[in-house]
Parts: sequence; C-alpha cells; structure tokens
Amino acid sequence: MKIIKKSNQINSILDQYNNTGFVPTMGTLHDGHISLIKRSKKENSKTVVSIFVNPKQFNKKKDFINYPTKIKNDIILCKKYKVDYLFLPSFNEVYGWKSLKFKYPKMTKFMEHKFRKNHFKGVLDVMSKLLSIVKNTKVYMGEKDYQQLYIIKQFCKINEITSEIIACKTVRSRRGYALSSRNILLNEKYKKIMSLVYKIILNYKLSNKGKIFDVSFLMKQIKKTGVNKIDYIENVNLESFLKSKKVTNHSNIFIAYYLDGVRLIDNI
Repeated sequence: MKIIKKSNQINSILDQYNNTGFVPTMGTLHDGHISLIKRSKKENSKTVVSIFVNPKQFNKKKDFINYPTKIKNDIILCKKYKVDYLFLPSFNEVYGWKSLKFKYPKMTKFMEHKFRKNHFKGVLDVMSKLLSIVKNTKVYMGEKDYQQLYIIKQFCKINEITSEIIACKTVRSRRGYALSSRNILLNEKYKKIMSLVYKIILNYKLSNKGKIFDVSFLMKQIKKTGVNKIDYIENVNLESFLKSKKVTNHSNIFIAYYLDGVRLIDNI
C-alpha cells in the first residue's frame, strides 16, 4: 500500500488505470468502512481510500474538533485489507485543487438539511474536489447517510460527473444499531439504548406496513428508552425522497437523536 498526501500525485497515478474503486472517509474506520473496501477490491483492479475530516460540513467548530480520529489504526486496517492507495490530504491539498464550477441540486429543507445548516453544501464542496482529484472511479458509500447519498447522486447527475456512486447496505452491530465512527464516544449504557431504538423502529415498521405513519407514537416509545432529544423522525419514500404518509416496502423510517451529547442518525 502506498500512502499519498499530494493531490496532483494521486491524480496522475490514477491516470494509468481505468478500473478504480474509491472509498472516501473521515477516518476512524470500522466494519462499515471495511465492507466498502472489500466490495471495491472485489469489483476493481485498484482501490483508493481517502481520509479527510472536512471542516466545512460541521456546523459547530466544537463538533469538528471533537470528531474522533485514529489515524495510526486506520493505516493498519488499510494495509490489512490490501488497499492500494491511501490518500491523506491536508486542507490545502483538497481545497487548493482547481476544479470546474458546479451547480448544487435542489434540496428539500427537511431532516439533515433542516437541522444542519450548510452541512450538505460542505459535503458537496468536498466531494466536488475529491471526485475531481480521484476521478473516473466507482465511489462506494454507505446507506446509513442515505440523504447525503441521495444528494451526492443528484449532484453528480446534474454536473455530469463521470464517477459512479454505488450505494452499499448499512453495516450493523450484532445488537442492530448502525456502525458509526461516533459510536466510540459512547459507553455500554448508551449502546444498549441505541439497540433499543433500532428494535423499536424495526418492530414498528414490520407491524405497520400499509398503515398511516404515526410519528407521535414512535416519539413516545423512543423517549421511554432514555433518549431525551430527537431532531426528527420521518417516514420517507426512498425513490422520490419525499415524506410518505404510509409505511411501505418502498419507505424507510429516518431518525436523528442524541445520546450523551453525541448525535446519531439511522434509517430502517
């Protein structure tokens, strides 16, 4: 595995390949990231992983500063799973890269776009740079951040970006909750609550197919677990990405909530 820190270097190296997979991350790698790496390795001749904690997508400076980082462990994992190139750029290497002007897709002001002002603008800003540096690739991203995934796909479509965005299933712990880099900030007490939240939403969804979505019922049930702050619970059609009145096979229930000051998202 080669570690590359310069944008022009990784860009020129990849010119020689026409079958490259790309896994963009913010580090603190877990089994969810590993599943993306494994799929990329299976489907491509070369795999690139990037680690860059993007300050532009954080609403609060405190959240950016407190974002967990484990770079030494991340390098060990990337070597273990035979990543070909690990891209570790600085802020200037990413945002100093000259790329074409782009258009933002229309974004409905709900869920993450409502509660995290300018978050998706920051995400699209960094993706416009990364997909220009690490170009013409298959890009592997998890469905836990489904709204982000949907918006990035729209962004690539309207800007005619040649990279292909590949959605990968959310990887979960044995107890059901979605794996996330932020999980390491929580102790066992809170992980038990995360597991209960997952089970409540899953059981509600399975028991109410074809019925009108009752957000107040879910709110009450989840708050009984010890969750004291919920940003939203929404039932969303996965194709149109609009709110759905009924619970169906084509909709997921999305949630953003806090445990011990840590914000968690999921969709089930």
